[in-house]
Amino acid sequence: MSDNGSRTTATEIRAVIDNWAEAMRRKDADRVLAHGAEDCLVYSLAPPLKASDGDPEGLERWFATWKGPLGYRLEDLEIAADGDVAFATAFAHLSGEKRDGGKAALWYRITLGLRRVGETWKIVHQHESVPFYMDGSFKAAVDLDPKSEIEWDAPSPPPMAGVIAYLSMQDANASAEFYGRAFGAKEEHRKYAEDGERLIHCHLTVNGGALMLSDPFPEFGHHWKPSEGFVLHLVVDDADYWWKRAVAAGAEVTMPLEIAFWGDYYGQLRDPFGVKWAIVAPVKKVG
Repeated sequence: MSDNGSRTTATEIRAVIDNWAEAMRRKDADRVLAHGAEDCLVYSLAPPLKASDGDPEGLERWFATWKGPLGYRLEDLEIAADGDVAFATAFAHLSGEKRDGGKAALWYRITLGLRRVGETWKIVHQHESVPFYMDGSFKAAVDLDPKSEIEWDAPSPPPMAGVIAYLSMQDANASAEFYGRAFGAKEEHRKYAEDGERLIHCHLTVNGGALMLSDPFPEFGHHWKPSEGFVLHLVVDDADYWWKRAVAAGAEVTMPLEIAFWGDYYGQLRDPFGVKWAIVAPVKKVG
């Protein structure tokens, strides 16, 4: 095939895929299925392991779970064609609001196999996938995006000692900023969700220990609940300094700082996000 023929074929296939993606955005099931061959084979993100694209009722039911149009786009689309057969690979981004109010946004990998049928190209195979974390959890890596990078040759960081608190906050970004002012928290790492607003993960170091934060993601079953039933303890040398800094930043005193009956210098605060903190210092012996 000549270079000019290759470019023409790739242009034709790209136009088919663009039209198919536009039909996805508009939730037009008939138009989506019109781009598939009758024997189209689908390996989708959803069960079962193997399905057919010729299920208009199933596609309509899935479209009906979304409120309004879908956000659907392809990045890094690459097309390879030879004769009447072609393959296309891309990163797909799916986003939207569910009928129950939940919002979803994720990147995944997509491969399309196409075959020329008459004067047009038809999708004969659709394969979607996400990687999963190889730490034994088998959790899908839905927090990745095309710009995610992994330094495979970088040395592994040493494991963090002790028990690490991981808090779900209504506003993790505001919480992290407050903890910096109130408790001298140092930010080690943060990662935003696709919406650019919510934090998937925020790693802070407070008084030498690790504290993890994230925003709730109800679209993935991770709902927010008020903080209760626990207190974060800060055992420090100068309790008065830590106490005054936190109060000045806006922490509410719930138990005054004083010598407790068990012998420690101890007090409790509540931050603006409902989390309880204790400032603790051993009582220094005189003489």
